[in-house]
Amino acid sequence: MGRFLPTELNRRTKANAREVRELLKGIITKRESAMKDGHAVNDDLLGLLLETNIKESQEAGSSKPTMTTKDIIEELKLLYFAGSDTTAVLLTWTMVLLSMHPKWQDRAREEVLRVFGKNSPDFEGINHLKVVSATYIPR
Repeated sequence: MGRFLPTELNRRTKANAREVRELLKGIITKRESAMKDGHAVNDDLLGLLLETNIKESQEAGSSKPTMTTKDIIEELKLLYFAGSDTTAVLLTWTMVLLSMHPKWQDRAREEVLRVFGKNSPDFEGINHLKVVSATYIPR
């Protein structure tokens, strides 16, 4: 019930939510315009979501998208905010486990240096990481 009171915190929270919504709406509008012009980039979550939305509406025989812009904004917020927490927890536990197992930390470091050297990591190289992708660390 306190969230409906016009406190400074509640006003700031609503303003932040409104700003995030407007920023995402602008990004979505630009991407939709690019897709209509044939310059679509579908190598990220937003591109895939918009492309799937268009395909589903076409398959249903409708000219209107299946998901509204409001729906897409809510999906993006969910993916971003939930994904940030998940990634943070994953990275924290990775650091904890590597600090508990220095031999595996050394093995992982050596493997990354062997595969990538001084180059930036890429998807192809990541597929060759066996120690780093191990889900079980034997004692």
